[in-house]
Amino acid sequence: MLIKSKGLELTDVPEGNHVLDLTAMFSKQYFDQIIRCKEQFFNRGIDPCQSPLLRQEVVESWVRTMNSGKSPDNLLFEYALDESKSDLQGIWEENSLLIRAAGPLIREVLELAANEGYALGLFDKNSVFLIGTHLKLFKNAPAENMRWNEHTAGTTATSLATYYKRPYLLVGPEHYLHVLENIVGYAVPILDENGDLLGSLALTSHMDDSAWEKSIFKTHTQFIVWLNYLVTAIESQIKLQKSNHTLDTVRDDLKKTQEIMNVLMEKTNQGVVAITPDGAIITANQEGKKILHVEYEQLEDRNILEFITDRTFLRKLRDRKDRFDSWEENVKLELDDQPYRVSIWPVRKMNGLWDAAILKFLRISPPKICFDNIIAESKPMTDVINLADRFASASDNILLLGESGTGKELFAQAIHQKYCPAGPFVAINCAAMPKDLIESELFGYESGAFTGADKNGRPGKIELANGGTLFLDEIGDMPYDLQGVLLRVLQDKQVVRIGGKYPLHVNFRLIAATNQNIRQLVQEKAFRQDLYFRLSVLTIEIPALRERGTDIALLAEYFLKRHAQRRGQSVPTLSQGAYRRIMAYDWPGNVRQLENTIIYAMNLADEDRIEENHLPKDIVSALSTETDLRQIRHDDATRHSYIKESERIMIENALVKSGRNVSTAAVLLSMSKATLYRKIKEYGLSTK
Repeated sequence: MLIKSKGLELTDVPEGNHVLDLTAMFSKQYFDQIIRCKEQFFNRGIDPCQSPLLRQEVVESWVRTMNSGKSPDNLLFEYALDESKSDLQGIWEENSLLIRAAGPLIREVLELAANEGYALGLFDKNSVFLIGTHLKLFKNAPAENMRWNEHTAGTTATSLATYYKRPYLLVGPEHYLHVLENIVGYAVPILDENGDLLGSLALTSHMDDSAWEKSIFKTHTQFIVWLNYLVTAIESQIKLQKSNHTLDTVRDDLKKTQEIMNVLMEKTNQGVVAITPDGAIITANQEGKKILHVEYEQLEDRNILEFITDRTFLRKLRDRKDRFDSWEENVKLELDDQPYRVSIWPVRKMNGLWDAAILKFLRISPPKICFDNIIAESKPMTDVINLADRFASASDNILLLGESGTGKELFAQAIHQKYCPAGPFVAINCAAMPKDLIESELFGYESGAFTGADKNGRPGKIELANGGTLFLDEIGDMPYDLQGVLLRVLQDKQVVRIGGKYPLHVNFRLIAATNQNIRQLVQEKAFRQDLYFRLSVLTIEIPALRERGTDIALLAEYFLKRHAQRRGQSVPTLSQGAYRRIMAYDWPGNVRQLENTIIYAMNLADEDRIEENHLPKDIVSALSTETDLRQIRHDDATRHSYIKESERIMIENALVKSGRNVSTAAVLLSMSKATLYRKIKEYGLSTK
């Protein structure tokens, strides 16, 4: 079952044979709709099966619980066990194998779970709480001797996992009892080798206002995947205690499972696949299955070489034998044109040799910006765009010069998109990076290279840009001693990590940018002349906004429309005075400052019209007298023609993007079809 939510970012997590959209389930809209379904069910007797949002199992559980005579207003302390102490002792003895197997593993991670706001509890097959921690639900709520099955606590993750013998996630109002409507719970059944139920492991937490934050979804996803592998470790431990197989073999299997669990717990925000040295797939998380396009297929007897185009991948892995800690490289998949950066992590046996590897896939998303996205009509800017478009086809280094805010990174991404769109685009701002970190960021480092270094080492930006583009912004701020190292990398096409012994071959295109007078820096011996000549094979000077004339009006109208669409409001207009101020200002911060000015004015304006007093003070004070205003060359007629021309261009662009489909173009422009047809006729545009 896939719960869909329009306009929400999806974060899917596995639940048995289902896939749940975690982001949608944690949306305020979803909560409100489920609460309405409950009210209609409890107060008006409306069948909840009619709601497309509710999972069938949840609906069936609500009905069973109501039919048993339980009210959703009941409190949990009504369901404490009334067995005698000897009976409770009998329950613990009956589950001694489960407690012995799970106890050490649970105790090791209780503090980790508590630090993240989770309670972790072990339950027997009758949903009786055995060991772990409880959430403090309300004052005087019992902490022990609780039975969490359907007949006592109603619909919960634990009751569903026990009833259906598969993992269940339950959030907020999906619980039957009102007292649990601010709880999120995830429970996984614990099964023996025959598939019989032994108990369950449940992870619960309170939900507050932070539940709507995007970062919370990632935390829940990580702990959900982690809980599944913790149950796998418990089941392995139970098998170990019951098995008569060779103890060393079982310990190796258990250690492998635990190692896989630990790595997946740390790396669950990306696709993860575990393989043997021969490439046989051991397991994969949900994102890993998506990447391999096997979401609903079994992975038994499948080999990683079925999915990766590089047939030498396994040979490279085997050649490292027991000598490697981890490494990274770019790969392509058979069923996906999208390139991936894959990190390989070894899982070692007790003798130190590795017999499994974790592959962590990171989708490399090439930028979609191309030269057509750069808004310009003025001759200075169109000339530069044409020049950059020609340079993009070459492989030589490019140096972008221009004031801050002129769009240097925009040009860099457009050049990359034309030159090598399938490769990675890796950007680093040399001015924003502390001097003591820029070397490790650029060149990477090996394990133990310095205090605080990642124990597995880390690739640098140059290494990550292999096969694509490396964009070094504010290159004029690069420390002088590192300039020589960069020059050597450009000459040799090799990079050596800090603390490393062996060079790595790299092949990338370098685009550098600066807002400084780099020629003067060379004269002042603040920038290496040989590096400057290496960088400036192809030089592009981007004009300042004040030199672009009509582009100011064009960009202003574009930003007004763009941010109005994001806010879901009508596009405001510029008053005559506001327009004149914008056209007269010299924009030292260039396009970035112009966009910020539009955002500021839109937040300040009460109506759909921006006046002079809505503009920032520095722009208004730039012209202080009526005499100054009368000297502005752009009168009302000129302003009107600028606005009309920018509207014509926007409509033409929408028609091109939609393949001349008027209905689609109207959606892109947030305009009715009737209005669009009228404007197409007004501007003499073609729909064919």
